[in-house]
Amino acid sequence: MGSIKDYSELIRLIPVSNQSAKVKKEVWEKYSYKDEIKDAFFGSKEIVEISRADVHSERDIAKKIIMILMWGYPTGGRGNNIEKILEKMDVLIPLLLSVNGKNLTKEKAKSIIAEYENIPGMGISTWSKFLYFFNVSVDSRKCQIYDLRIVDSLNKKQFSELDIQKWTQNINHYYQYIELVNDLAESISVLPEQVELFLFYFNLYYKFTTE
Repeated sequence: MGSIKDYSELIRLIPVSNQSAKVKKEVWEKYSYKDEIKDAFFGSKEIVEISRADVHSERDIAKKIIMILMWGYPTGGRGNNIEKILEKMDVLIPLLLSVNGKNLTKEKAKSIIAEYENIPGMGISTWSKFLYFFNVSVDSRKCQIYDLRIVDSLNKKQFSELDIQKWTQNINHYYQYIELVNDLAESISVLPEQVELFLFYFNLYYKFTTE
C-alpha cells in the first residue's frame, strides 16, 4: 500500500477549476424554473458546458444553485430529487446565504445540515456540493464534495492515508473526510479540491497497487 504523497506532483497539476459537465436543454426544461433555466443558460443552444470556475464565479444566488445542480447532475439525477429541491428554492436561498463563506463549528454545521436534509430530495451528495461551492468551512477545513464515487474511491484502500475505516455517507465520516483532504493538501502544498478530484478520478479509475 502506497502513499498519496507519492503522487503530489500529479495532484498539483490537476486543473480542478476546469472540470466541467455538459448539460442538455432537453433534460432541464422539464423542471420548475424551466423558463428561467432556458433563458439564463441555453438560449438557442441545445447543450451548454459548465465548469467549476463558472459556478464559483456566479454571483446571482438562484442561478448559482441551479448551476450547482446542473454541474453535479447533468443528466437530471435520480428520480425527481432535482424537482423537489427546486420547489424549495425559497428555503434554500436564505439558508445558503446564511453560511456563504463562513467557518462553522461542527455543532453549527450539524444544525445547518439538518435543515438541508429537511428539504425533500436533498442528501449528503447534494448538500456537500452546496457547502463546497458556497465556500463553507468546518473547523477551518474547507468543505469538499462527498458523493458515492468519493466513498467508493476511499474504500479502494490503495493508499495508507485512506485505510482508516469502512467509509460511508454519514455526517461523522464527512467531517473525517474533509479533515483528511485538507490536511493532506496542506502537507503536499496543493488545494483540497485537487486532492478531492484525484480521489474522484485517478484513485477510482486507476490501479496503483500490485497484487
